[in-house]
Amino acid sequence: MRGSSLFLGAACACLIGCAQESAETGAPEAKTVKVATAQAAEASLQNTYPASVRSVRSTDLAFQVSGRIVAWRALEGTRFRKGDVIARLDDRSFRNAVTQAEAEFRNAQSEFERAERLIEGDAISQSVLESRLAQREVAAAALDSARKDLSDTILRAPFSGVVGKTYVEEFQTVQAQGPVLTLQSQQVEAVINVPGSFVVNVPQVRQMEAFVELDAAPGQEMPAVFREAAGQADGSTQTFEAKFTFSPPAGLLVLNGMTARLTANAQLAGGASRTEGGVSIPLSAVLQEGGQTFVWVIKPVEKTVSQRAVTLAPSAGLSVVAKTGLEPGERIVASGGAYLVEGDLVREWQR
Repeated sequence: MRGSSLFLGAACACLIGCAQESAETGAPEAKTVKVATAQAAEASLQNTYPASVRSVRSTDLAFQVSGRIVAWRALEGTRFRKGDVIARLDDRSFRNAVTQAEAEFRNAQSEFERAERLIEGDAISQSVLESRLAQREVAAAALDSARKDLSDTILRAPFSGVVGKTYVEEFQTVQAQGPVLTLQSQQVEAVINVPGSFVVNVPQVRQMEAFVELDAAPGQEMPAVFREAAGQADGSTQTFEAKFTFSPPAGLLVLNGMTARLTANAQLAGGASRTEGGVSIPLSAVLQEGGQTFVWVIKPVEKTVSQRAVTLAPSAGLSVVAKTGLEPGERIVASGGAYLVEGDLVREWQR
């Protein structure tokens, strides 16, 4: 028993000694963190907002005539180009109607031509000729309607898009004007709600860059373009709805209702500012402990962190303005600061 204790004690001492030797001879391990650069607040407006994804164009498609579906290609998620056939109805009765209308038109045309020859010899009155003309026009209109009904048995994509939702199935009988599917354009938009503090500076915006990152596809930033914004604030949130269009890459299927984050970086014209001095930093970089608000500043040479107290200006969104404590251009820890201590060695996280 005593021999076992001596052996365990010796093993522990050996492990402790090895650990101490490794700590003394090995280089300290760098902690991976996200890094951001403090930017002059008077030069830019930068914020990240939660966004919802919607199609720029979305419409319910329906047949203009009633009938039974005999061809159905509209599976949810299927892409169609403009003019592609999506579905067909049984067109037998419509083809018969066209044949009948063509016969009636040919007969009315013949009667009208016969009346023209007769009136030259004063064999009929002018009123009879006019009656034959009216009959021909009625027959022509009926033929045109029959041909249109026949063409309406084919449902085509009015624009290039993807099927978002279907409401019927193949071989089902549908009624005219009843929605059968929802077609959504491939171009989508990110819809965000921005506070008034962002909106008031819009007239001073000289240049804006925006990127959308889907929650379902982290790491894929897609350039977005401002489309439009509401001219009146929402009554409950007091925010303004803004829309940014973007085009997903070919290998990414984006549908209505997906959630995302939109980062907007607006460069302001000279002299425009949202605060009196200060720098813009990510909200995630700000930490609080013991009643003190601070960030971790990265020393450019040593690559170690140092705690720096900051004073924040009132703000909204995922970016804030540090009125004191930081200078433009300083590199700070944007994420991961909760696990750091003074003097920790860090390295920047890369996608």
